[in-house]
Amino acid sequence: MRNGLVCAVAIVIALLTGSSSYAQEPSADSLAGRLSAVETAVQNLKKFKVSGYVQARYEYHDDAISNPALGTASTDSRNMGKLLNRFYIRRGRLKVTFQANKNASGVVYFDGSASGVSLKEAFVALTEPRSEVRFTLGQFNWPFGYEVSFSSSKREFPERARWSRTLFPGERDRGVKVERAFKIEDRYDLNLTAGVFNGNGIEDRVFGATDPNKSKDFIARAACDFGALDVGVSGYWGEQFNPSDSAVPVQTPSSTDKIRYGADAQFAFDVPRLGGGALKAEFVVGQEPKNQSKAFLSSDTTRDVTGLDVVLAQNLHPNLQFISRIDYYDPDRDIKSDEFVAYGLGLVYFWDNHSKVKLVYEIPKSGKNARSGLEPGTTKDLKDNILTMEWVYTF
Repeated sequence: MRNGLVCAVAIVIALLTGSSSYAQEPSADSLAGRLSAVETAVQNLKKFKVSGYVQARYEYHDDAISNPALGTASTDSRNMGKLLNRFYIRRGRLKVTFQANKNASGVVYFDGSASGVSLKEAFVALTEPRSEVRFTLGQFNWPFGYEVSFSSSKREFPERARWSRTLFPGERDRGVKVERAFKIEDRYDLNLTAGVFNGNGIEDRVFGATDPNKSKDFIARAACDFGALDVGVSGYWGEQFNPSDSAVPVQTPSSTDKIRYGADAQFAFDVPRLGGGALKAEFVVGQEPKNQSKAFLSSDTTRDVTGLDVVLAQNLHPNLQFISRIDYYDPDRDIKSDEFVAYGLGLVYFWDNHSKVKLVYEIPKSGKNARSGLEPGTTKDLKDNILTMEWVYTF
C-alpha cells in the first residue's frame, strides 16, 4: 500500500515538473497588459455606488378587525380592507449609481415591498462644466416643495403628510429638469430648479407610463440656505386629462387645470441641556380637478385645496429624539367640514449610524362631510388611530 502511494506521488510530481518544462514564460508585455486590464476593471468598479435602506414595520390600527371572514364580506363594507394589524416591509430600496466622471452619472433605483418590486427611479444626469448647469432626464422626484423629495429613510414620521400623498402620489414622474446652484454674498446657497413632466406620475392606474395628452406640466422651485434657516417656494402649472366627465349627459373627455403653489421652511435650533432640534413647516394651496365620477354642483370644474404640515423634532439625549406633527388637508374649500387633520407624536431612538427605531402614535380626525375617516352611514369620526413601530436601516 505504501509503495503504491509513493509511486502515485512520484507520478504526479513528474507530470507537474514535465509540464512546467514545456510551459512558456509570459512576456513582459503580456503581463503588463493583464495588469492594465485588471486596473481598469477596478477603476470602473469604483465608479459604482450601491446604497439603499429597509423599513421594517409593525402597525396597529384601531379600526382593524380580527375576523378575516368579515374583511372579505361584501355585505359589510365598513370591514373591507381593515386587516391592518400586521408586520410587513414598507420599503426595501436598492439604488445603483454609476458616476462616470464628475459631470455625468446614471441611476437605477428599485423598491421591494408588500406590494411587489417596482422601478422607482431611472435617470441620466449631465452637468455642463462651464455654466455648472445640471440636466436630468428620466424618472425621478417631482422638484416641488421640501417633503415630496425628502427621503423616507430620513423623514421623522413613517409616512408623508396627507396633502403630499394626495397631490403627489408616488413622489415621482417622468420628465426633464434643469438646476443650478449659486452663492449669495459668498455665504448662502441658492438653488434654482425647473422641470417639465408628463404630469400623471408613476402611480397612475389608468394610463401607467403613457401620457394621455400633449400638454406637459411645469414645475419651478427656488430654495435658499441661510445657515440655521432654509426656505423655499415652489410652483406647479399643468393640465389633467379626464377620460370622461359625468357633469354632462354624454361621457366626453375633458381637460382640467392643475395649479399648485407652495412655501416651506426648516429651522434648526439648540435647546440648553437637551440638544439640537428642528422645526419644519410647509404650506400648499392649489386648484385640482373635481371628482369626475360625480356630477358637479356648480359650473366650476376645479376645486380649491389647502395643505399644511408642521413637524417638531427635539433631541432628548444623544440617541433619543421626540417628534410631533400636525397634518392638515382640505380637499375643497367650498365644502365645509370636509377637512382632514392628524396629530402625531413619537420617539426615535438612533441605534447606530445606520439604524434607528421609531415608535409613533397618530390620531386622524375627519370633518363630518369628509369623504373618508367616518363611521359608515354617519357623520361621526371613525376611531382609526394608528400605532407604528418601525426599524429603518440604511446602507
